[in-house]
Amino acid sequence: MMFFLFSIFLIFCSFGVISSRNPIHSILFLVCVFIFSSVLLFCLEIEFLGLSFILIYVGAIAILFLFVVMMLDLKINDKLFNRLQYDSATYFLIFFLFLELALPISSLNSFTENLYYSNFDWINWLSHIETFTNIQAVGQVLYSYYFIFLLLAGFILFVSIIGSLMLTLTLNKGGDLRS
Repeated sequence: MMFFLFSIFLIFCSFGVISSRNPIHSILFLVCVFIFSSVLLFCLEIEFLGLSFILIYVGAIAILFLFVVMMLDLKINDKLFNRLQYDSATYFLIFFLFLELALPISSLNSFTENLYYSNFDWINWLSHIETFTNIQAVGQVLYSYYFIFLLLAGFILFVSIIGSLMLTLTLNKGGDLRS
């Protein structure tokens, strides 16, 4: 149930990314898309990919987009964007998107009926493997063998944050910093 709820939120936020006229609102919707997609990965018990979505996409890429938009100081001009000009092509693409999504779902019902009547042998693989989660296994390798590279990556990200902040700050005539 939670999977479908977060899927609906993900679809609404992804629609907000492409329909927002303000670039900062679009980036904030993009951050929500990344967070909801990582929550969906957590629901599927793929913890490592969920955490990497949050760390890489939200923590690095979306913040980089936000810095670029803030540094460019974009102005929105209503005269340049004629929304009625693109409506027919948009509705055409949305129709084919929903058609592409609906056809596999309609054929899924016959697949699940055939699945119940087949001769599959059930094997409980959890009893044959160790009970490490993905996060524990990756954390054990990262913090034991590759800790130098992990510290180096953290230092590089720290220096890039300081550099981007210094690029956005300006000096007053009195020598004071302002943003």
